[in-house]
Amino acid sequence: MATVSELQVRRDNLLERLESLQTRVSHGDKTVQYDLSQAREALDLLDREIARNGGNRRVARHLRVRSNKDL
Repeated sequence: MATVSELQVRRDNLLERLESLQTRVSHGDKTVQYDLSQAREALDLLDREIARNGGNRRVARHLRVRSNKDL
């Protein structure tokens, strides 16, 4: 199991790579378009792991129910 600091280093490295990637490359009359969704999914996964292992921040969710009828 990786520590939070190791996960943060991985996230920073992935973010650097993601920022340097190009979605479209052209050479002469040929063009290639890359799908970066896997890199973004990996970044989201690392964010969730950091939040889960960090333990110091919890997401609070509130549910409000409104009705005109008696419940």
